[in-house]
Amino acid sequence: MNSSADLAAGELPGDGAESKIDLRAHWRTIRKRWPFVVLAMIVATVIAFVYTYRQPKIYEATCQAIIEPMAPQVLPGSKDVVELGTGTFWANKEFYETQYRIIQSTSVGQRTAEKLGLQYDPDYAGARTDLTALGRMVASQIKVSPLKDSRLALITATDRKPQRAALIANTVADTYIEYNLDYKLEGARAAMAWLAEQEADLKRQLEGSELKLYQYKKDRNLLAVSLDDKQSMLSQNLANVNAKLTDLHIRRIEMDAKRKMIERARNNIADEETLPEVREKETIQNLRESYVQLSKDYADLSSRYGPEYPKMKALSGQMQTVRKAYEQEMDAILAAFEKSYQELLDNEKSLKELMEQQKKEAIELSKIEVEYKPLQRASEQEEKMYGIIASRQKEIDITGPMKTNNVRILERAIVPGTPVRPKPVENLLLGLMIGLGVGIGLAFGIEALDNTIKTQADVEQLLGTPVLGLVPVIGGAEVDANVARGDDTLRERDLGVFLDPKSVAAECCRSIRTNILFMSPDRPLKTMVVTSPSPQEGKTTTAINLGVTMAEAGGRVLIVDTDMRRPRLHRSFGVPNQTGISTVIVGKTTLEEAVKRTDVPNLDVLPCGPVPPNPSELLHTDRFGVILAECAKLYDRIILDSPPTSAVTDPAVLGNLADGVVLVVKAGETTREAAMHARRQLNAAKARLFGVVVNAIDFSNPAYGYEYYYRNYYRYGYTYGNGPDQRATS
Repeated sequence: MNSSADLAAGELPGDGAESKIDLRAHWRTIRKRWPFVVLAMIVATVIAFVYTYRQPKIYEATCQAIIEPMAPQVLPGSKDVVELGTGTFWANKEFYETQYRIIQSTSVGQRTAEKLGLQYDPDYAGARTDLTALGRMVASQIKVSPLKDSRLALITATDRKPQRAALIANTVADTYIEYNLDYKLEGARAAMAWLAEQEADLKRQLEGSELKLYQYKKDRNLLAVSLDDKQSMLSQNLANVNAKLTDLHIRRIEMDAKRKMIERARNNIADEETLPEVREKETIQNLRESYVQLSKDYADLSSRYGPEYPKMKALSGQMQTVRKAYEQEMDAILAAFEKSYQELLDNEKSLKELMEQQKKEAIELSKIEVEYKPLQRASEQEEKMYGIIASRQKEIDITGPMKTNNVRILERAIVPGTPVRPKPVENLLLGLMIGLGVGIGLAFGIEALDNTIKTQADVEQLLGTPVLGLVPVIGGAEVDANVARGDDTLRERDLGVFLDPKSVAAECCRSIRTNILFMSPDRPLKTMVVTSPSPQEGKTTTAINLGVTMAEAGGRVLIVDTDMRRPRLHRSFGVPNQTGISTVIVGKTTLEEAVKRTDVPNLDVLPCGPVPPNPSELLHTDRFGVILAECAKLYDRIILDSPPTSAVTDPAVLGNLADGVVLVVKAGETTREAAMHARRQLNAAKARLFGVVVNAIDFSNPAYGYEYYYRNYYRYGYTYGNGPDQRATS
């Protein structure tokens, strides 16, 4: 489709990006369905008003209490049985959350109800006298909220009576303080009773353990010296004996070495000995020296004399005498060594026996220790536990009765002056907003359920065919031809373009004419069918006004009324209907006799004539084709006003004979199904569809988004001197 069609439809080239924005379409939907939005807002506001009016007035009273993490310590170092506090950050967090739950608990609520005697208040309790149920009621009225960055807890009570709200808030705070003290005192009393029982039991156990330990020490002779001392003494003795044994063993090894050296020296008198026992004895040294000297002399003489030489014999005798005396001396030394060595062996043997005896005693003492240690540990543990229990009992005797508390009231609740609920302004605003939301949702829901064609975009998206133009409402709403209405009024509407050539409708029809003529500039279109999917959608008015605009362009135009079931052209133009296309087809009249002149220059009309009993059969005859051919020779343009496609098959037959079809849909009334059915019928008949004309568009209605073009048209009219009195009714 060319650009002029786009301009007539209300869009410019390049508007594709803007067409993707749905906000304006949504806004048009809301403006179109504004009665539903307003109705929903009014209903919601009325409901909110009635609801607010019927709600009882609720008052709030708040008591401020300080909850310390730890209760004050009167006696430093002494811990209470029940500590009303804690230490770390997370423990503090859990502690405070627990305290808030306790304040809102049924137990505290029950105590409060009992203290205030709410079970006897018929205005509060009604027929309920059960304290548990009343406690739940009181708990439901309490709200506890911490004050940020402080240890303050705001205890808020709500009630229908302001005095009772303040009384409940203060009493809940007092009851919570008493609950804390009772909890602490009950814990102290329970701990004291338990500690008394434990002390008596531990005392009996301690006495029994000490008696067993005494009897065991008595039986093992451990009364004078403790087992640890005996073990220490035995360990010391074993160490001394072991040290002496080691010393004796070393001395014995040394004496063995000396004895071997003495024996070697005894057998060889000439060897130099380094033993102190040999070297320090003068007799042995003299004998050795004599023996050495005699040996030298004997050696000197043996080089000159034989063994039998008297001097040699004398020297040999002397050497034997000296050697014998030397051996005797060495034997005496060896005997002394043997005696000392034997004494050493005896001492070593005695020490070994002593060590074995000490070892046996140590083993026996270890056995005693195995039996002694458990008795001792049991006695010590029981003594320690008894001391702890006794000490703790004394602390509780002192700290238990102290009424120290970690909770105190900072400010008591006062009687509130104004209610906190209901909130009229907030409720009405909320109702208004809810109504707005529901209304918008209802508007979009109704719009979604509306399956009629309303805009050019609907046509192009649904049918996939170009829109030839948009036609506004001409002279009021469309009416059924059967409705009793004056022909003057009908004529004023159908000939609105001719009667008011400067109207919006006239400009739109001229735009449609231009779009159709430019569809085939090389081969001019002579015959066209104007039809619609359903009745009363403006096809006849469109066909007449299209014929008027084509006639104004200078060509000779003939409008043929082929709607042989409900003909209307003769009424619109005020011409007789005794003869027409039906009489021409059956041969009763000629074409020249049936064609009627109109007040519009260059525009003739061929009315229907008498309504035949078989209109479809007449249109299927060869005679009808011949008549169209004759008309084509006499006129530049032939427009066939056809019945609706949903009623009969005539439009499909006519569309196959003509150059093309113009389909007229009525904005807001033609359904999508009807439009698709018409398109399928025309396609099945192989009729060429020029395009679609969207009829009965209300340009001034912002719901359709055409007010921009409506304003521009009138601005254009003023620019060229057209005043308000010159505007056409559209």
